[in-house]
Amino acid sequence: MAAPRSTRPSYRRALLVYLLAIAGPTLVLLVLGLQSVARQRQAIAALNASNLRLLGERLAEEIERRAGEAAEACLQDPKLAGFRSTEATPEAIRRARTQLAELAGRHPIARDFFVVAESAVRFPPLRTPTPRPLEPEGRLATLLAAAESRELRDQRPDAALPLYQQAHELPVSDSWKALTLARMARCWQKMGREAERQQALRRLAGQYGDLYDPFQRPYALVAGLELPAEHQRAAGLARDLVAGRWELSAEQWDYFVVRLGERGSPVPRFPETDYARQLELGRALEGGFRHSGPLRAGQVHASSLSRGQTPYQLYYTGLAGGPAAEALLGFAVDLNWVRQRLLPECRARAGLPAAVAAGLAAAGQHSAGGAGEARAAFSSQFRFWELTLSQSESAPGVRGAWVFAGVLLLVLCVLVLGVVLLMRDVWRDLEMNRLRSDFVSGVSHELKTPLTLIKMYAETLLDEESFPKGERRGFSEIILRESDRLTHLIEKVLDFSRIERGAKQYHLSDGNLAGLIGRTVEVYGQYLRRRGFRLESRLPADLPPVRFDPDAVSQALVNLLDNAVKYSGDSRFVGVELSQAGGRVILEVEDRGVGIPAGEREKIFQRFYRVEDGAGKGGYGLGLFLVKHIMEAHGGQVELESQVGAGSRFRLVFPVSAAG
Repeated sequence: MAAPRSTRPSYRRALLVYLLAIAGPTLVLLVLGLQSVARQRQAIAALNASNLRLLGERLAEEIERRAGEAAEACLQDPKLAGFRSTEATPEAIRRARTQLAELAGRHPIARDFFVVAESAVRFPPLRTPTPRPLEPEGRLATLLAAAESRELRDQRPDAALPLYQQAHELPVSDSWKALTLARMARCWQKMGREAERQQALRRLAGQYGDLYDPFQRPYALVAGLELPAEHQRAAGLARDLVAGRWELSAEQWDYFVVRLGERGSPVPRFPETDYARQLELGRALEGGFRHSGPLRAGQVHASSLSRGQTPYQLYYTGLAGGPAAEALLGFAVDLNWVRQRLLPECRARAGLPAAVAAGLAAAGQHSAGGAGEARAAFSSQFRFWELTLSQSESAPGVRGAWVFAGVLLLVLCVLVLGVVLLMRDVWRDLEMNRLRSDFVSGVSHELKTPLTLIKMYAETLLDEESFPKGERRGFSEIILRESDRLTHLIEKVLDFSRIERGAKQYHLSDGNLAGLIGRTVEVYGQYLRRRGFRLESRLPADLPPVRFDPDAVSQALVNLLDNAVKYSGDSRFVGVELSQAGGRVILEVEDRGVGIPAGEREKIFQRFYRVEDGAGKGGYGLGLFLVKHIMEAHGGQVELESQVGAGSRFRLVFPVSAAG
């Protein structure tokens, strides 16, 4: 259309004048202001960085000093006066673990203790202990010697079994009873008596599960792994292993972890338990801990090491009662305690301002500090960390500069918003002009077709009076049909015009929709049947009353029926149904045609919009727009269900009248 083309240059000139007269100088002022802000920020940032570095160094020194004091208090605790290097037996290791756990409870800095003697880690134990020698006495010694001779030398397990049974029945300790029961299970295995063997193993695991065999292995694990695979049993053994039910060396742990994994109960690589964590500390000590230099009695030393991604801060001293060079007692620091308790306490002691935030980060693994951040390394302890300090609030001079820049940015945002809104209005006007032009062209075409047919058949009736009565009636029906079509088109255009002006009015009154819908379907059904369609309707009369405008509702139904015909495809079915659901009366129009794509279902209710497949099907993009407006005026809504290739179902939902 001519109007949109003539307005386009004026819009461009308006935008250009707006940008040159207002936005241009504002941008220059903004650039100058930001340059001033940058210079002030650089000067203040240099001073802040220097202050932060000094504060960080002071805080790091305070953390190291307080940690060293806490470590000395722990390692010089009187409770350690009677502690000696642990023996290799599970019982001795259990006693040592209990004593050290009590000490850790008194000193929260200590997490896991260790003992190193003669350059080897003694606690937690790493190597499989040597087999325990058997020293039976009296009648027990005689029976065991005879039974082992029959079983091992003579290869007569059947002869050895009664001797083991007699030894088991003697009044001896549980350790000897467990041993003889294990030997009985071994004999039954050699004899092929699997039922008796499994019964003995279950008794061994249940009654003597916490005792250890001569190879320092717990009977519960040994017997449980020899029994047939059961997921529940293996899972229970895995839980007990991780929880530290038995005292095992790291080598034994690894062996039983592999065996349980084969039984379908894998153990995590790093279980979150104290027992598993202590074994991991032992492995780290073996791979990376070495003491160098003199070791005086009572002196506490510090060392840092890592195993994989796990860092350790160690404190240790010479173990009382033994050669200093051969026995060391120490612990790994609870790093969570350092983060959560020691750091805040040292921060308060160092007098850091409230505006400065302090934290701990892995050394060399965080991004370089910015203008408001500084880093400080620890000198002798916690070398796997770096202390980070950041300025959480800008200095007054910087804040003032940022206020200036913020005001300019706000002005710029307002200007940009004005340009965006102006361009949006321009685009909307151009788009609306285009749609109106398309609408006028479409309406002109729609008006031309029925007028041409009416004129042609009217002239035929006037010029040719010799047509039979049936043919003349057919011509008259065509003229009547096209007149109805023309009337329907004009009514749509007039309704749209009234809606655009806000002058459209509806006259609502209470009534039953069934009668109105029935009459409309009957009239429109004749048109459908002439075009070969099958129209099915289900219109129950016992529906509650609703408030509606008869003409408007009839027009909405005709629009939906007209759309069903246009987009029916090869189908020739149209359905109309009235129903009630709760406090609503629902009018449904169904077709089995081409359907509506998902991306089009919201757009089809916009004015002038037609789906891409609608070319050549007639219409001008107002039918569904009017249907939606009518339903909104009735306090209802339009719902749509559609599937491409299977048809569509439109629902007009009316609220039940309060009078009903």
